[in-house]
Amino acid sequence: MLRFYGRRRHIHWKWQAVDSRSCPAPLGGSDTGNNPTDRSKQGSKIHILVDQWGAPLAVWVTGANQHDKRSIESLVFHNVVKRPTSDQHLCADKAYDSADVHQFIRQKGYVSHIKHRRRRGELPDPCPIPGETQFPARRWVVERTLSWLVRRRSIRTRWCKHSQNWLALVQFACASVLADLAIFG
Repeated sequence: MLRFYGRRRHIHWKWQAVDSRSCPAPLGGSDTGNNPTDRSKQGSKIHILVDQWGAPLAVWVTGANQHDKRSIESLVFHNVVKRPTSDQHLCADKAYDSADVHQFIRQKGYVSHIKHRRRRGELPDPCPIPGETQFPARRWVVERTLSWLVRRRSIRTRWCKHSQNWLALVQFACASVLADLAIFG
């Protein structure tokens, strides 16, 4: 479906965004973990990489106790369509602010736009991110795509015990979003 979307609307590679969403998993199963934001109940996370218009380019599933920065490599490697070598920007929130993530993003040819997470003892700076005033945040497209995905009951709460089955449902929902974007814009 991503290739169909690419033929119809052209994938906008210049700006990409990445984020994740935690979902409860009451039945447990593989790739679940104690959700730190939900009183240690079992849960899973959907990690997603989208283009400039919110079309899902890659999706990955982990346990809810996995930190977001550990999924960035999997998302970049699991792109279905080959990335061009042109100038590309990657937007992310504070969870991805880490030296190894910045290094990986630079290696893969991205210009990083990751919100700065202030460390202990660090003085507040009016705008510590170079280019943040020039290039405002474009993370809202990934939030919108995640909200499109969780409209489906089987995605909002993980009822599958096997992570491969739930990943297939998430990929099917992504294909539905891509079809809507390709046909209706």
